[in-house]
Amino acid sequence: MKKEKVFILLEEKFSSDLDYNILIEDVGTVYCKDDKIQEKVENLKLMRTKKEEDWDYIEKTQIINKVLSYGPQLDVDILGADDIIIEIKSNETDSGILHYMKVIFICLVLFFGAGIAIINFYEDVDMIPSLNKIYYSLTGVNKKKPLTFLIPYTIGLGLGVIMFFSRSIGSNKKNKKEPGPMELEMYMYDSDVEDYVLQDIKKEEE
Repeated sequence: MKKEKVFILLEEKFSSDLDYNILIEDVGTVYCKDDKIQEKVENLKLMRTKKEEDWDYIEKTQIINKVLSYGPQLDVDILGADDIIIEIKSNETDSGILHYMKVIFICLVLFFGAGIAIINFYEDVDMIPSLNKIYYSLTGVNKKKPLTFLIPYTIGLGLGVIMFFSRSIGSNKKNKKEPGPMELEMYMYDSDVEDYVLQDIKKEEE
């Protein structure tokens, strides 16, 4: 008897509610010629999450065993990730006022932190005398604080930072879809955290 082929494309991560039944369709996409089998496989229960916020994971062998326990006549082919990391978190959200207060606080910290960093950098490299010399070379006037030169320079510095960290400027659709430096750093940070958590969970189970 020819076995029915079932393909499952697994995701790398799934965010779950507390005390939630995770089904195969939550962590992957199922493909099968037989619609009834596909629907049944999609609704197979893999695990129930904890009642508190935590991390867990599911191995692809667990999924294979679960599908074969339902239908031994099936031929299962797993694609994608080998391990699926499960982030268990509640749906509780901050109140509107608290959320805005957090945003304002973070913006203030970033604004003043960036300002202090720029000031310290200019002091270290002795930037002000250098700008004075450039101004004197262009105008022949020796002025300690040439605002006609420093103000455009300051505005240009701010615009340069905005353009570097933003992909919304310009008409090129391709550039708008590309991630910015901050988005890439956050993606790499999240990936490193998830890899560390997964390895830590596996070590605890050994």
